[in-house]
Amino acid sequence: QQLRSRRLPSRPFLLPASTTMKLFCAAFAAATALVVPGVQAVLVHGAAQAKAQCGPQTKVCLADYTSAAGDPQFECKVAVDGDKVAVTAKNSEFGAKVCGPGHFHFSPMQCGGDKFEYKKQTVEVDQTEATTSCQPVSFPYTMACYSVSC
Repeated sequence: QQLRSRRLPSRPFLLPASTTMKLFCAAFAAATALVVPGVQAVLVHGAAQAKAQCGPQTKVCLADYTSAAGDPQFECKVAVDGDKVAVTAKNSEFGAKVCGPGHFHFSPMQCGGDKFEYKKQTVEVDQTEATTSCQPVSFPYTMACYSVSC
């Protein structure tokens, strides 16, 4: 028998381009499968922390000034569930109007602190009540913050 000597390629680990591309795609797909669930978890977690806007009829109205006749001029904002909103001393002087269903919480404590519950005044409007009109709310003392639970 005659032994033929086979010549080894000068680059033994070099693969054809199509094979290299297939391996690269497989490796990329595997890496993406590992990373994407983590990204999805972060996105889901972030979305869970986002606050939802209440229904369009749920609003809190505050006044900063009066008309020439001395009537408070209320401006309404759609409520965001759980958001704490600052109330100025001037706003507090005129009280508030609450519109739509929800639990409206007013506190004399600043929004940024952890004492919101102290002397909190709550107005509850049930969903079964007429929720198209607004109810006036007067304050027994100066309020500094409000929050709504839809």
